[in-house]
Amino acid sequence: MIETKARTYTAAKSRTQGRKAWAVTFRHPVCRDDEGRIGVKVRRGLGTSDSEEADAFVAELNALLGDESYWNVAERGRAEQRFHSVVVRAFYEPMDNPAGKDPMAIREEEIRLPDRDEGYSRVMLIGTTGAGKTSLLRQLIGSHPTRDRFPSTSTGKTTIADIEVIVGPGDFEAVVTFFPRRLVRTYVSESVSEACKTAWRDGSDERVMRDLLNHKDQRFRLGYLLGAWSPDEGEPEEDDWGDATEEEEPEDELDAGSLPTAEERAAMQSALDGYQERVRQLAAQADAAIAGVLDEPLKDMKAEDQEAASDLFVDQAEGLPDHAALVDAITEDVLRRFAHLEQGTLTRRGGWPEKWTFRSDDRNDFMRQARWFSSNYHRAYGRLLTPVVQGMRVRGPFVTGFGGEIPRVVLIDGEGLGHTPESAANVSTHYTSRYATVDVVLVVDNATQPMQAAPLSVLRSVGTGGHADKLAVAFTHFDAVKGDNLPDFAAKRDHVLGAVKLALARLRDAIGDVVVGGLERRLDERCFMLGWLDQPAEGIPSGARKQLGELMGFVQSIIEPEPQPQARPMYDPAGLAFAVQSASREFHSLWDARLGYRRRDGVSKEHWARVRALTRRVTYRMDNYEYKHLMPVAELIGRLSEATSRFLDAPARWERTAGDQDEAAAAIARIRAEVYTALHSFAMDRIVEEHFNEWGEAFEHAGRGSSYVRAQRLRDIYGAAAPVPGIEPIVAEVRKLVAFAMGEAGGGLELEEEYGRVEAGSREEG
Repeated sequence: MIETKARTYTAAKSRTQGRKAWAVTFRHPVCRDDEGRIGVKVRRGLGTSDSEEADAFVAELNALLGDESYWNVAERGRAEQRFHSVVVRAFYEPMDNPAGKDPMAIREEEIRLPDRDEGYSRVMLIGTTGAGKTSLLRQLIGSHPTRDRFPSTSTGKTTIADIEVIVGPGDFEAVVTFFPRRLVRTYVSESVSEACKTAWRDGSDERVMRDLLNHKDQRFRLGYLLGAWSPDEGEPEEDDWGDATEEEEPEDELDAGSLPTAEERAAMQSALDGYQERVRQLAAQADAAIAGVLDEPLKDMKAEDQEAASDLFVDQAEGLPDHAALVDAITEDVLRRFAHLEQGTLTRRGGWPEKWTFRSDDRNDFMRQARWFSSNYHRAYGRLLTPVVQGMRVRGPFVTGFGGEIPRVVLIDGEGLGHTPESAANVSTHYTSRYATVDVVLVVDNATQPMQAAPLSVLRSVGTGGHADKLAVAFTHFDAVKGDNLPDFAAKRDHVLGAVKLALARLRDAIGDVVVGGLERRLDERCFMLGWLDQPAEGIPSGARKQLGELMGFVQSIIEPEPQPQARPMYDPAGLAFAVQSASREFHSLWDARLGYRRRDGVSKEHWARVRALTRRVTYRMDNYEYKHLMPVAELIGRLSEATSRFLDAPARWERTAGDQDEAAAAIARIRAEVYTALHSFAMDRIVEEHFNEWGEAFEHAGRGSSYVRAQRLRDIYGAAAPVPGIEPIVAEVRKLVAFAMGEAGGGLELEEEYGRVEAGSREEG
């Protein structure tokens, strides 16, 4: 407790009526409220129903509030060595994102996203990593592949942030939003831990630095920010595998005068050498700490024992003061990289960059500045800010190379989907939550290997989500579709579409004939065959240019209003209970296999590190509460939406009969879309919000046997979120959700007698 600026800062425990768990409330000595005054009120759950334990947490928080030396986010690592993690999170999380603003809202304040009422169509590009989404985006905005190189492309995972392009008249504008310090620090911490583990396993200098500078999921590359590390402290060796026909890099790439100098590269190399030495020291400390616990050397252990030893080592390393100190040092080094920005306006909040804005009437100047936030150009390593970019929105008179007019369109590009069946089984909520806000869901797929697991999962979610009328597919690499039996364009197109129809046929058992039939009817006229996308527009053959023009024409015409269906389907709620029960059982079957409680074909037990990484992302509210293919919220949405979609296929009766099959399908699709949107907040509440403290407890478990305790914690969370048996509570909630959605979309659910025999929606209006 301390008195500063005429205010006393102290914490107290409390709990909501009817709840057993305790929470803590206090005025924050650093963060400001909505009116700009220091002392915003903070309330955080303590994750315990024990009064004495809650008192201990409050006492620790008061000690933290009483020591001003901790009142800086850079001191979080030091605080973690003294105070419980519950206390540390309660104090520092409001500092990481003081305003609590959604990055989308920040971008909206600077550059508003126009909609169909203003004549703009919104197009979301979604597809597998490497399929060519960003290459297609370049063509649609007239970005030259060598002169502009915006956005950046490569054979690997390049686009990791949302890039929203508004094509329209006026000057060129940009707003970039950044990940908060807490998330950046978390990525740095994971990279340090991985490098320590590599050093512990007798890894070479090259492997240690590879794991430090390249996050294991390839989404956060410290090398872009801190510079490239070379074992010989010199220029990289000549590439013996270089393409002799490859064009030389243009001299003006990212403005050669702004690239790191030789002196700067030497300084970055020296700093990286220092980080490597500290990593090895950390590994040695952690190794010494667990030496007395391990029964034999790591190399002599069985595979399962090595896994347990690695778990113990990482927990020990992350608990060392030097680990937190190194993470803080690297995070501060990342922060210093923003000092290189010479153009535009950088806005900070709490000392950390929140947004960057820029405006210019010069297209070339605009492109040069925008690339600092999206480039992967190797000569600019040490200056690029790409890894810390959360989202980027640009607006300007972009002109395509296949049409003279400036179209009114919003193009949204994002991170690619996974390649493996496991990683592509579900679509992230980052995408599915935007289905309702866009006009076109454009699946970008490789024509040489069409409709593999990832694009098929998108079709599945779009169909069961009631948004089939927004679906289109752009097949890239069509120029590589060749064969003795494919003499012309028509034959090649039929070949690709045949693969699509075969893939959809495999979905019939899962999502039903009605949804699959609707997808088939639309896709035949909404598939576009594209090739040579990596070439300048003038080098693309006329046939491919025509397809690009037809694609752009389609996305602009789709906003033309269509008559709303007047038909009103009515449903018997009895079938809904079976649908929810089926979805819950499927969800548990999947996660029981992942957590090692049962066997399931095609699903293996997850490594402890991935499960722990998932709990970290939920605890720190990052990455949409997902890690790689582990997407519990998306998976519950997927299973419930598919089950309710099949239920919606068969109305009990029609209060207002449909004129034909198309009107009936449109009426049901409207209900599907409303239900799908509502399921997102429902699943988020059930999986995350109602059990947020339990997720934190699961993450905090450390030491021998912690992976088993963590797995049981997750199983308990899922059991409460989607109970089987005892499913009545979730059935009642889904029933209310579906009833409300039907009322919004013009349908009706005849509720059972105990609910008063009323119909959802406004039946009186019928």
